[in-house]
Amino acid sequence: MIQMIATDMDGTLMNERGEIDRERLSAILDQLDLRGIPFVIATGNGYSRMAHVLGEIKDRVTLVLANGARVLEKGELIRECTWPEELVQEVLRHLAGREQELHLVVSSLTGGFAKKGTEFPLLEQLMTPELTTAFYKRMQFVDDLVQEHGEQVLKLSVVTEPENVASFVQEIREEFGERLLPAASGYGAIDILQPEVNKATAIQFLEEHWGVDGGHLMAFGDSQNDVEMLELATYSYAMENADEHARKAARYSAPSHQEGGVYKIIEAYLEGELDLG
Repeated sequence: MIQMIATDMDGTLMNERGEIDRERLSAILDQLDLRGIPFVIATGNGYSRMAHVLGEIKDRVTLVLANGARVLEKGELIRECTWPEELVQEVLRHLAGREQELHLVVSSLTGGFAKKGTEFPLLEQLMTPELTTAFYKRMQFVDDLVQEHGEQVLKLSVVTEPENVASFVQEIREEFGERLLPAASGYGAIDILQPEVNKATAIQFLEEHWGVDGGHLMAFGDSQNDVEMLELATYSYAMENADEHARKAARYSAPSHQEGGVYKIIEAYLEGELDLG
């Protein structure tokens, strides 16, 4: 029996335009509430974007944000993990001069920060014009990220050409060793995280918080930053559009995000039509 469901957003629950089917998800949540099954959205995104995408649904779910750095249970902050400032400074100095080329974003408790002149062409492929405009309005563009990056950093993220992802990940690993965990999240995007902070550790925190048996987790994902979560879950699903990392980590497959694969699997489970053997 499933006791918790967790899903990634980009490339998983959201469609190719960065939208969800709110009516369909709301109906699923009604059924999950009756069964006492919590629904967790585990994403690399911050609160502002998720609030925009989810609308009123945001207060019906638990949000694991910034790949595990923040956890909000139905709107209430219950966990927060930030970087040591000296590590932030070290990484930013290492990346100095490449901020615009890498589309570098520093996500902190006081918002997102990028170097002046940075553009984010990938957004137009993944978001509606309305969401893209909202992103640019929220972003704080500064002259020097080393000096201005907000208070209490949650994560750093970059975007490079897909063929350069492996080499950048290797660069970070060679330079910072086990102090940092670079994780590709699809489309050339890479999140730079603390190794002890990821979607899986946040979910383990929630399992303990709620007294949920860890052997009864259903999870969905599509990329490298979902791997730990998929490995943790007994019932793990890689989307049809998933990368090789997620595919190897998952035990089952789900239809693509464009086909509403997450909704279909959960609905089949609720209707007793899903074989979990």
